[in-house]
Amino acid sequence: MKISIIGAGVTGQATGIGLAKHGNNVIFYDIDKKKLAKLKQRGYRATWEILKAVCESEILFICVPTPTVDGQMDFSYMRKATINIARVLGKAKGYRVLAVRSTVLPSTTRCKIAPLLEKYSKLKAGQEFGVCMNPEFLREQYALQDFLDPSRIVIGELDKQSGDMLEKLYAHFNAPIFRTDLDSAEMIKYAANCFLATKISFFNEVHMVCQKLGLDSSFVSKVTSLDPRIGSYGIHGGRPFSGKCLPKDLEAFISHVKDRGINPKLLEAVSTVNKEIASFSNGCAKKKTQM
Repeated sequence: MKISIIGAGVTGQATGIGLAKHGNNVIFYDIDKKKLAKLKQRGYRATWEILKAVCESEILFICVPTPTVDGQMDFSYMRKATINIARVLGKAKGYRVLAVRSTVLPSTTRCKIAPLLEKYSKLKAGQEFGVCMNPEFLREQYALQDFLDPSRIVIGELDKQSGDMLEKLYAHFNAPIFRTDLDSAEMIKYAANCFLATKISFFNEVHMVCQKLGLDSSFVSKVTSLDPRIGSYGIHGGRPFSGKCLPKDLEAFISHVKDRGINPKLLEAVSTVNKEIASFSNGCAKKKTQM
């Protein structure tokens, strides 16, 4: 298939390179010409012309940043990319699928992205073009590996035709495919990240208790993780979760549900423990230095 990747960051590159390895014709688009130059040096097609990216594709994956600012998801990058795509989409011929890979809060694709696409393209979503939410479950350091060997593939679809196209694209991947609505696909991504954050904070709290009781937290966590219902990810005490995803997604999701009258007591506690473990670890490090 002809694939365009809008946004050549970690997610975009893993998605595009992975799909190219499966025999698809992939072109990368980004406003950062340095990223595109590096991709070209590696033998991949790349352009900074949105017209070319849209017209030379059947499926466009939107992989732009969605940072959290003051506790809220920053939609500005996604908004700009969506409008730029839509303006070209209205002039291009043929049915195309716009698949959102960026992490966005539940209802964003349905209530913000699809309406923007319709407004600036003058086309009807679900009829003249397709819309999907295809969340990524990638570790930053192993993004390509995780894309090529996924545990599951989630396709949230506005219309059946777009879902069919994405399922066909992923048919050669050795992973179960789950098709659902747009909002559920978005929620699945946040549920996964919030759970991982919760697990890390839980074992950090265990670590702090063990330290107070004079116990070996590494041993306690290691043996606990042998329970197949638990696993070893995130059990290493003394390390607050960080990186590009878990902190921003947890904070944005807490604000999102509180704005809707829901009090996420557990997730707020997760955030509190994560801040406490940073202070606790710094305090322990200072004591060792003074001894």
